[in-house]
Amino acid sequence: MTEIILNSAVAILIAAAFVTTATAALRGEGRAMQKVPVRAKTKRHPKG
Repeated sequence: MTEIILNSAVAILIAAAFVTTATAALRGEGRAMQKVPVRAKTKRHPKG
């Protein structure tokens, strides 16, 4: 009996985490579409 309760509690927690992740992804979709300029420093190694 306790295993069923624990398993259902774990399933509810996993489902809640999935829902919060999905809603966060849907809310941040507009921000993710914006292009952010990336500055990359290139280091040239001298041969020799």
